[in-house]
Amino acid sequence: MMLALLYHRVGDGKYANPWPMMDRHLGYIAKRYRTVWPGEPLHLFRREICLTFDDATFDFYYYIFPLLKKYQLRALLAVPVRYIQESSDLAPSIRLSIPYSSAMKGDIYRTHAPFCTWQELREMAHSGLVQIASHSYHHQNLLTPGLDLELDIAQSKKILEEKLGVEVRTFVYPLGKFNPAIHRQVKRHYDYAMRIGTAWNMSWQNISGMVYRVISDNLTSVDQQFCLKRKLTYLWFYLINTLRRR
Repeated sequence: MMLALLYHRVGDGKYANPWPMMDRHLGYIAKRYRTVWPGEPLHLFRREICLTFDDATFDFYYYIFPLLKKYQLRALLAVPVRYIQESSDLAPSIRLSIPYSSAMKGDIYRTHAPFCTWQELREMAHSGLVQIASHSYHHQNLLTPGLDLELDIAQSKKILEEKLGVEVRTFVYPLGKFNPAIHRQVKRHYDYAMRIGTAWNMSWQNISGMVYRVISDNLTSVDQQFCLKRKLTYLWFYLINTLRRR
């Protein structure tokens, strides 16, 4: 069985974990689990973790990438293509100062570069430690009327592959919003799709053609996601998701 963990930022706030917690948490995982990427063989009785980080904000490059090197862990990084610039000369303190709630507003992504740059993404994508996924182009609710789904789903993949020189096989739903028609469109372009599901994964497809992820922001302990009560909860939701084919 495989557990896919979902993280956003390093820092303070609802969608974050402080750096000391992430350091200890990833160290805990490194000692006990094998990290996997979508498509790699899964083993029923082996403890396996897929680390996933949404939004590709600069703190991933500044804080998490060094931790992946330190612990020799691998992670999937979901990139919202619109907000990526080629490079930035801004000081890290400026780029890290933008809160989660503001990073995608107006021109902040241009003036303060709170997201990883193409230059930084290329370095990580070719490191052997980071696999790139599409997090759409606009990072908007895909159910929004008038949204260009071709751009958000198909073209975001094409841009990532052309800019980074890697194959992109995974789509991570922004805001967790989609419907069956959108999911069919995603599966025409990607081998794997991810959503929030709070469940174990028995395969990279499950019955729904989906990978379920467990929100792992605001951790209170390094092993919070691995206690017996949580594991039983993941099993319960896996069964519910399977019965509902979701």
